[in-house]
Amino acid sequence: MNEQCLHSTSSKEVAAQKRLRHAFSIQKKKNCPAFYVLPSTMWLKTARKQQPGLAVITFDDIARYLLMQAKEAYFPLTEQERSLFFEQFIREEETIQSEVDSGRALGYADTYGQVKRLGLTVEQLPSSLEPLRNLFSQYEKKVVEERKLLDPENIILRAIQLLEERSTALNIALITIDGYFDFSPLQMLLLEALQKADVPIDIYLPGDQHSQIVEHTAAELVSIGFTDLRQLSALVPPAAEKELVAATTVEEQWRGVIEEIVAAPSLEDVAVLIVDEKHGREELERLADEYGLPLQTAKKRPLSASALHAFLVACLRQPGTFRSRWEQLPLVEHILALYQQSGLEYAKQKQCFLQTGALLKEEENELYQAVCALKWKRKDLFSSYVRQMLAWLHELPAVSSWRVRLQAENEVETLQAIVREYRAWELLCKRLEATAELLEERGLAGELVLSLDLFADWLQELGARLQFTEKRRAEHGLAVHTWRDIGLFRGKKLYVVGMNEGIFPQLSKLSGYVQERDLQESQVRFSPPTQKQLRQQQLAYLQQLDTICESITFTYVKGIDPLHPLLPSPLLEDVHRAEREWSWEARMKGKYSYTERDQHEKLAFHLGQGCRIEDEPKQLREVMTRLERLASGKESLPLERKAATVAVTALESYARCPFRYALERVFQVKEAEAVEEQVSPLAVGQLIHELIEEVYTELTLIGTPFAKAGAEQLERVPELLQERFEQKWLAVEEQSPTLSRLDLALAKQQWKKRLDKWWQAERKHFWDNEALGEMAIEAMETTVRLPLQVKDGTELMLTGKVDRVDRSEEAIVIYDYKTGKASVSAAEVRSGLKLQLPLYAYALREQLEWRAKRPLRADGASYISLREPAKRAGNGIWRKDVVGKNSPYSVSSFCKNREESFGTAHYLDTYEIKELVEALWTGMHSEFPVEPQECANSCPYRTVCRVTEEQKADHAIKA
Repeated sequence: MNEQCLHSTSSKEVAAQKRLRHAFSIQKKKNCPAFYVLPSTMWLKTARKQQPGLAVITFDDIARYLLMQAKEAYFPLTEQERSLFFEQFIREEETIQSEVDSGRALGYADTYGQVKRLGLTVEQLPSSLEPLRNLFSQYEKKVVEERKLLDPENIILRAIQLLEERSTALNIALITIDGYFDFSPLQMLLLEALQKADVPIDIYLPGDQHSQIVEHTAAELVSIGFTDLRQLSALVPPAAEKELVAATTVEEQWRGVIEEIVAAPSLEDVAVLIVDEKHGREELERLADEYGLPLQTAKKRPLSASALHAFLVACLRQPGTFRSRWEQLPLVEHILALYQQSGLEYAKQKQCFLQTGALLKEEENELYQAVCALKWKRKDLFSSYVRQMLAWLHELPAVSSWRVRLQAENEVETLQAIVREYRAWELLCKRLEATAELLEERGLAGELVLSLDLFADWLQELGARLQFTEKRRAEHGLAVHTWRDIGLFRGKKLYVVGMNEGIFPQLSKLSGYVQERDLQESQVRFSPPTQKQLRQQQLAYLQQLDTICESITFTYVKGIDPLHPLLPSPLLEDVHRAEREWSWEARMKGKYSYTERDQHEKLAFHLGQGCRIEDEPKQLREVMTRLERLASGKESLPLERKAATVAVTALESYARCPFRYALERVFQVKEAEAVEEQVSPLAVGQLIHELIEEVYTELTLIGTPFAKAGAEQLERVPELLQERFEQKWLAVEEQSPTLSRLDLALAKQQWKKRLDKWWQAERKHFWDNEALGEMAIEAMETTVRLPLQVKDGTELMLTGKVDRVDRSEEAIVIYDYKTGKASVSAAEVRSGLKLQLPLYAYALREQLEWRAKRPLRADGASYISLREPAKRAGNGIWRKDVVGKNSPYSVSSFCKNREESFGTAHYLDTYEIKELVEALWTGMHSEFPVEPQECANSCPYRTVCRVTEEQKADHAIKA
């Protein structure tokens, strides 16, 4: 009798108790192991629970068993680990080291894995992959054969090779394979090798629905020697009622499903099938917690989500030396996270470190010093790295702290955080110990050499792969399934969530550089993973639902754009579309509330619709009041009016943004410290102002009419500018210790060039300008004080400083040096954003006129930008008669700021500047609304400001 047979089964009979007992009885009878192979983790757990003592495993486990029986020495790699070792192998190869980056190395590794999953050897590569033949051959020789590093595909291929070389019978009583619709090319090759080795095998294929893929699988199995014992049975007609429900968003889709499930009489009769396993489970777990819905699946947390894992990877990746404390700050943040520091305490610790180089708490500071002293070899044995990491984990002072705090801590959230970190520590220690033991057992402890970077990558990948339980599964909760294990469901109602086009059936995606056309010309013997094959497989998945339960609700997301809706799976064309649709608005109009948050949201929705609500919750009323205040932007804060002296720059600052003014000048909130990315603009500005004044003073050019300045004096200016700049720049560099020498050198060169251009513009507009021959620099850095009477009789004293005042017999002009770009407009004057030029011009004209005992006019006031020193339009305000072609000040006819009475009381009255100053001064002592006229993206208070785009637009100055 043939010992390799095919049997027919119903989807509900997979891993039935009868079959499990039969396999176990064969194992006892023959006194050697029997294996029961199932397609998913949930099936494996269920079968192991039903039949203790029977090895319920996967195809990979069979291959590992065969290697163990042959006493094969190897180190197992995951697919991700293979990519890491593949990249290192490529970089060690001198011939291609210079031409391969990490992305391409990953592509090569994935291509190799895909080729192996197809059951192909290097010699059987498709023609399009021929250029990779030598690379793959060298990898197999040096990594697979010499270093004995076997990925999952090579473990199966090695097992097949051992089966082919074996001459004696295998010590396997029976292999039962259940729950599969089809097999991969690699699995088929293993089955063929097992069949040739005369291993008894029973394969149960679904037979309750006609399926092309099942028939194709059966034909392939028969072709390699299996006997088809399936009996023709009457097909089970579809019995389930089906409907298709649309949702506007993924969240509304899950909320609709959960709210219907919560309203169900019993959770035992309901289950969810997640179509998109990668993203769907996380959303389900999040909302199930919110609704208090228990799930029959444990909530897992990846090791990489722990502070411990992030800290260890940071220890491995830290550079040999640090240039600044800012560069050390990420490491400090990892240490603080280990001790569950957060909030204000977290901020204080970081600030303390930036200021002193040490942490506030002795224990944390000791750990920081220990990490800095930690040394790792750039290249070492894998086993040595593992042992050193284990030793470091056992010595970690944070672990002792966790144990103590677990006994003393009362805060629930903090306790949960500590428990998570301790579980992560236990899991990692256990895994590293197992890795070290495996290396010893396989005789690879003294052979496998890695670089430190590769070990860090390995640890990072390990963190993404390992998981620990954060929340145990509920015994009586909602069953959550995938396509591979839905046969376990014995209830009445099933929700199949996420049936969108492109998600189901999903598109075939081969790994690496393998394309579907390569499958046509390759020597793949069994069912290559083409798009057709994948579609047939997923159609079989869908067909099995007909016999699973009584009622099925398929759901999909159609989006919120009615003109371009997303579509459901094309396989659901014949399914009835339900009238209900899950959307936020429909949910808000629902009759019932399922959570406190849900109740508040629905009450808020109806309030927004103009409804009246009895017994309005206090919390909701507080939120509405707060929102109304936030929307208005008003912030009142009466302040005592002390001395009636105010800087003009303060008035401008308030006009620019009252809210920022309050934070900056009233509450004196300091800007958040940040990594210095450029030389301080304030430092450069101070340097430029001091430099110009010093040079002009030293060469006695202040007070000298432009036409009477000596040629030697003027020729000395560029030389003296550069000389003094070199001296003063040293102070700027001292204030920028974190900037690199290159950055400082580039900034220095840039400002030297700008000084050169500035001097060229100065000579052109002033010293070589015959029209201004009689004019001279009257003074630099002149203090201005302007008394101003307000309506209540108070005399305000406006103060400020003018960078430069030029004067002739009849007129004055004032200039303000800027290191950035500068401009001024009439609208900015009327709004209070630019008050310095008009107020300073008026005050200095009055002051100098009083001294001279004769009338003087103010011809203009202008900014001089070191970035655009030649500019004379748009950056000043000028009298009409000095603008245009014959302008003595070289003011272009493009200048829009032309005034008849600039610098006079009439000008101040025309622009209502006195009233504006009074309004600003009054506001500075009472109102600080969120009404910015200028809102820069670089504002240091953006993180605490609630300004909206509408508020920006409403209050921005209109040209």
